[in-house]
Amino acid sequence: MEKKLKNALLGCIIVVGILGGGMMAGCIAPQEEASNESPQEMVIGIGEDIKGLEPVCGCPWGAPLRPIYETLVVEDADLKIQPLLAESWEVSEDGKVWTFHLRTGIKFHDDTPFDASAVKFSFEYNPAPYRALTRYTESIETPDEYTVKFVLNEPYAPLLRDLSMDPIMSPTCVDEMGEFVKPIGTGPFKLDEWVKGQKIVLVQNEKYWRGAPKLEVVTFKIIPDASARAMALETGEIDLTGHRAGRGVLYVSDIPRLREEPEIKIVEGYTQPCVNWIQFNTEKEPFRDLKVRQAVYYALDTQKMVASIMGETAAPLLKGPLSIPSTEHLLNQNLTWYPYNPEIAKELLTEAGWEDTDGDGIRDRNGEQLKVTFVLSAFSPELPKIAEIAQAQLKEIGMDVKLQMVEYGAQQMLFEKGQYDMMMQMGVCGHGDPSLWFNYFFHSKRGVRCAFKDNQLTTLIDRLYTTVDPKDSLEVFYEIQEIMEESAPGTFLYTDPNIVAMNKRVKDYELQGGIHGAYLSLWKVYIEE
Repeated sequence: MEKKLKNALLGCIIVVGILGGGMMAGCIAPQEEASNESPQEMVIGIGEDIKGLEPVCGCPWGAPLRPIYETLVVEDADLKIQPLLAESWEVSEDGKVWTFHLRTGIKFHDDTPFDASAVKFSFEYNPAPYRALTRYTESIETPDEYTVKFVLNEPYAPLLRDLSMDPIMSPTCVDEMGEFVKPIGTGPFKLDEWVKGQKIVLVQNEKYWRGAPKLEVVTFKIIPDASARAMALETGEIDLTGHRAGRGVLYVSDIPRLREEPEIKIVEGYTQPCVNWIQFNTEKEPFRDLKVRQAVYYALDTQKMVASIMGETAAPLLKGPLSIPSTEHLLNQNLTWYPYNPEIAKELLTEAGWEDTDGDGIRDRNGEQLKVTFVLSAFSPELPKIAEIAQAQLKEIGMDVKLQMVEYGAQQMLFEKGQYDMMMQMGVCGHGDPSLWFNYFFHSKRGVRCAFKDNQLTTLIDRLYTTVDPKDSLEVFYEIQEIMEESAPGTFLYTDPNIVAMNKRVKDYELQGGIHGAYLSLWKVYIEE
């Protein structure tokens, strides 16, 4: 930059010598050129490093790679599917053939053409078993250079949602042996440097198909502590932080202070649906008993609990898992669920045989006290506070709750082994189709884990995945909610929005849908000088 400025001044002197009275005209142009050449760099604070450079679909830690790779379709801020690398598509009447028409003229970072063969390669490469679509795909056909057909063995309703998370990689990402060697996508930025545990540096893709990004450099700086990230934003060390998917979650306690900062702007939205709930172990006592489960639901003042801890940064789920703002259109309004009523809770426990026979405040039955263990991880500082309120409210109805704090990985192991009574579940945060969430927790055969085994529920989840007609799908969602309310597999607490805090100099930023939605608008963002 210093050399450029010297050259600009020299040019000014020469012009003045030639034109004499044209000094102003001779000096303005070089100064503007020097100003325009100031690098546009943005620093984003995230909480954890990436685990590799391969494109990943639903993994939160892969968020910094999102500006490198793109998808066929994308979710907007309203969680509606929009075209991206594919400009249009259609589905056959039987729901088994999806035809996508690709945009033409797009190239990968190394000038490899983006075409149907590249899309086919990307999906067939499949380095990890995370693509749900794989189980349904019979073949991928490329009838011409810019047409791709997904031929399925049965209808798969969430296909577009899956594609919104499945990045397209260039065939040149791998070597002759098929091993991944370098990240090459069609996105607005290219990888420049990855210093493990410290930063990921991306640089501008000048040939980007929607126009060269205004930002020349985007640096993801790894700052594990959320409060430290908030402070880094306040001091100007970083320009943006806060997206849930990038493990850049802001602490609730820091948000009010950031809102008051004159140089900081907050952008938020329910663009990544996530159900936070208390799950019961229904395979052992006392929660094998439906009345005990219902009693806990009635005993918890969810609205007061969420408001006192989360403030305005969360919405209580008073009518089950689909009372999230983004899925309220699927809500079965005929259901009442379990409004706060500790007196009904006490009656249910009494009906179940649990009474306080010795007057110590803890109910008992057949000589055994009503004591349970509540497992949770300190994923955020708000969770222990919520658990403590639940503990206190359950004590009021005669249940003794012991809190067991573990690491998140240990919590998942206890879940899989069934070694818990109650467990705080953070849900599966993803896209606008809740089928994924129901499948993950409640499908007794295909799900990764099963929180509540019910054959009818499993059958309905299968129908969700194969029902393409929206009206039929809505009826299935209604039936699922009826079972969930009747069986009370857990107490649904709240959903929280994605909250992104940034310096006000950051312009044209938009929060979009999906797990990586915080970084989809970086291609048009710029820093105001």
